[in-house]
Amino acid sequence: MPSSAILVARAMINLTVLLTAAMSVSVDAAADASLHPPWDDLATKLSTDSLQVTVTDNLLDDWLDQCVHPFADLNLTSYGGTDHLVSNHQLYNETSGLCMVHVFCAYKECNAGRFTSAFVNSGNNFYNSTLLTDDIWKNPEKKNWSSLNLPAAVVHPRHVGDIAAAIMFATQHKIQMSVKTSGHSYTGASTKNNSLLLNLFRLKQYAHPELEYTNVSEEDHSDNDGASSIVECGYDALDSSPQDGYREACALATARDKNAVIRVGGGETWDLVLKAVSETWNNDPTKSRKYHIVSGAAGTVSAAGGWLASGGLSGNNGMRMYGLGVDQVLHVEMVLPNNGMHVRFGPTAWESKAGMMYPRTKAVTGYCNKGGLEDESAWDWQECDEDINFMDLWYAVRGGGGGSYGVITAIYYQLHEYSKLQIVLDPTIDFLTLTIGLLEYDLLVLWYDFFLKFYFDPEEVGVTKEASNSCSAPGFPTMICYNDGGDIMIAAWERFRKAAGVDDAVIPSLVAIPKIDSWYHNIVSGGEANPNVPPGRGNDTPAPTITSTYNSFPESNGQFLMFPQEALATKRDELIPLLTQCVLERKCVPFFYIMGGNIPSADDGHNSLPIHRRHGGFLMTVMDNNYRTKFDQIFYDVNDGQPKNGDNFPGALCHNHASLDYPTPRKDDWTKACDLSYSKEEKEEKCFSYQETAWGTEVLKKLERIHADVDPNRLFSTSDSVGYDDGAMEMGPADSSNGTVLQTSLITSVPSFVSVALVAALWV
Repeated sequence: MPSSAILVARAMINLTVLLTAAMSVSVDAAADASLHPPWDDLATKLSTDSLQVTVTDNLLDDWLDQCVHPFADLNLTSYGGTDHLVSNHQLYNETSGLCMVHVFCAYKECNAGRFTSAFVNSGNNFYNSTLLTDDIWKNPEKKNWSSLNLPAAVVHPRHVGDIAAAIMFATQHKIQMSVKTSGHSYTGASTKNNSLLLNLFRLKQYAHPELEYTNVSEEDHSDNDGASSIVECGYDALDSSPQDGYREACALATARDKNAVIRVGGGETWDLVLKAVSETWNNDPTKSRKYHIVSGAAGTVSAAGGWLASGGLSGNNGMRMYGLGVDQVLHVEMVLPNNGMHVRFGPTAWESKAGMMYPRTKAVTGYCNKGGLEDESAWDWQECDEDINFMDLWYAVRGGGGGSYGVITAIYYQLHEYSKLQIVLDPTIDFLTLTIGLLEYDLLVLWYDFFLKFYFDPEEVGVTKEASNSCSAPGFPTMICYNDGGDIMIAAWERFRKAAGVDDAVIPSLVAIPKIDSWYHNIVSGGEANPNVPPGRGNDTPAPTITSTYNSFPESNGQFLMFPQEALATKRDELIPLLTQCVLERKCVPFFYIMGGNIPSADDGHNSLPIHRRHGGFLMTVMDNNYRTKFDQIFYDVNDGQPKNGDNFPGALCHNHASLDYPTPRKDDWTKACDLSYSKEEKEEKCFSYQETAWGTEVLKKLERIHADVDPNRLFSTSDSVGYDDGAMEMGPADSSNGTVLQTSLITSVPSFVSVALVAALWV
C-alpha cells in the first residue's frame, strides 16, 4: 500500500494536464436517418429514466462538463489544502454515467497519445515532470481529437429487465454494447465508440443496499429492504427461497468448510461489500460469528466487474490464504448476450483431490428465469429450453476477461473466518530510498533474500507455511498480514538480519502498525479527509487522474512482468542479483502482489485463470527491455526442454495490470519483445497478440470458442476482451452503414503550470 505522500504526488503528476474545451459535433451526412436507432422505442421498454442519454451532442456536452471539468483546477493537489482531489465517488455520481477514473480512458484504449497528435511524444514530458507549454495545444495540426471512445447512448438499468431489453434492442438494431461497473479499467474496456453502454451503478444492490449519492433518488432502490445478503449456511440456507442461489451456493460452501455466503450486486463496489461484512455483520452483537471476505484493495472498484473477470488479485485481503477472487465464487446470476436470457448457475457436483484446498468442479447446473424480470418476487427459475453450456460459462466468467460473455447481475461469494489485520512497514528500505540511490547493493540483496525465503521457502527463515501465507505484499514496501503473521514476520527478520551481521544503524527493524479490525476500516479512515468521499465510503485508491496508469504513453515501456514461482525457487541465485541491479538502476520497481501460498491449491480445475497466473510468484514493473529479456531467459530455462518459441505460448501477462501497448513476445523467440516500430501487419505476423500473451494459446482458444457460442452477434467486444478486433466492427454505429459516426473536434487551451518532480510516484 503506497504512502499517502506518494499517492498525493502521483495524483499531482497525473493532474498536469488541463482539459478545457469547446466541442462541436458533426454527423456523417451520408448516413441514412432511417438507420439511426430509434432510442425512443428503447425508452418505452425501460424503467423510468433508465435511458439517460439519447442524443450524441448532449452526451458529449455532458462528458465535458461532468467528467473533464472537475480536473480543471490545478490546485487540486492535496487533501490538506484549501482545495481537494477529485473523487471517484464524485465521478460515479454524475448523471451521464460516462465518467472514467482516468480522463484519457474516454479515448480509444485510454491512449490519447497514440490517436491524438497533441500528445504524440509527450509521454516523457509527463514521466520526467517537464513543463508542458502552450505550444503543444496551439499548433493547428494538433487539434484533431477524433478518437473519443464514447457511447451513443447510456442505459442505467434498475433491474435485469432493463438489461434484457437493452440487449434485445441492440441485437435488433445491430449496435454493439459496452458495460461499466466502476470505470477503473486501465485500457478503457468499459466504454466503446457509438455503443449502447450499460452503466450498472444503479442496478439493485444486495450486500449493503444503500446509496449515499445526491443524484440517485430514493425510488431508484426502493426495492432494497435494507437487509444484508449474508446467509449462514445450514438452516438459513434451507429456509431460503428456491428462487435464489443460496441453496446451491451453501452446498458448495459447506463442501469447502465455509459457513457463510454473501450475495453481491453486479454494480456494487467493494467498500459497500466490505462494510456489509466487516461493520454491519461483524459489529452486530446478535451474531455469534464474524467473517472475512477476499476482496480487492480499492473500495471504489466493482466487486463483480473487471476485477473478478481478470482473476481478482487480493494482496490486501488474504489471497495467499484463501485463493484469488475467482476462487471465492459459488454461484452466478447474469443476462446472456445471444437472447437476453436471465440465468443463474453454479457447481452441483465436485470431488476432493489430495493436496487441493477446494474440491474440483465436476458438473455445473444452470436455470433460466421464466417469470417476470422487473420484480424479483416474480422470478421463476426453471430448466432452460435453450441448450446453454453452463460448464463453459462457469469457466469463462471467472478469469476470462470482462465484456465478452454477458452481463453479471449478482455473484455469491464465500466468507471465511474472521481475523484481524496488521500492516507491516520497513522504515528504511522504502520507495524513495531506492529511487534516489541511497540503498547499497549488498543490503538490497539481503532484503530480497529474506522476503523471497519468507514467502516462498519459509522454513529457511524458521517460519511455518501457514504463517507465511497469512502475509502478502500488495505494493512495495508494505506487507499486509492477518492473525499473528505480522509479528512472526518481524521476529523472523530480526533473526535473519542479525545472523547476517547487520545492525539497527544500517537497517532497522520492521515496524508493525497496531492491528485493526479489517481492511474496510483502513480504507474508510483514508477517505475521511476528502470531502467528496461520502461518510462511511472507501477512499480513492487509485485516485482519479488525467492519464491512465499503463496505457497513456507506450514509449515509457513500464510493464508488470510475472515472475514464476518455480523460477523463484530454482533460480533464486541468478534472480536476486539481477533484481537488485535492475532496481538500483531504477529500471525496475520492487515487487507488487506477492502470490504463491495457497493460490495454486485453491484451483477448482474449471476456471480460465491461465497457469502462469495460478503459479505466479509476484509482479514487478520492468521499464527496460534488456532487463526484461534477461528475466525471460531465466523464466523459460526453468524446465529443461521448455520451448522458447513456437505457436503454443503459455502466457506471460497479468490481465489486471497490463497495457494494450505491451510489447508482446515474438513468436520466433519468446524471450525477445516485439519491436514497437512494427506495423500492425508485422505485429500480427511476428508477435503474439495482447490476448494470447494474457491467457496463453490454449486458454484463449477455448475462451474465443465460448465467446462465439454465447455472443454469436458480437454484441460485446471491448478493448482488452476476448474477441476484441481493433479493425472493422461487424455491428453497431461504428460501421457507417448502421448509424451515426461521431466526428469530434476538441480545441484546447492550457495556461502555464508547474508539475511535480517525483517520477517515482507514477510507479506505485
